[in-house]
Amino acid sequence: MTKKQQPLERVIYEKALELARQRNWSVGFTLSIMWSRFKSGGDVKEAEAAFVLMQREEERKGKRDRIFTEW
Repeated sequence: MTKKQQPLERVIYEKALELARQRNWSVGFTLSIMWSRFKSGGDVKEAEAAFVLMQREEERKGKRDRIFTEW
């Protein structure tokens, strides 16, 4: 039986939730660490997905961090 492949963003978000719980970090902070590691490792698609998730997490919390909103 094969597992239905989940979208990359969902996989990354679920991993971030798991890590955040284990380490008592916020999900946003965990995503920023994951983004940094993906970026430095050359994992472009994963880094882009993690960045989008960081933006959504900040928007969900109602924060408007200039790093995400002012280009």
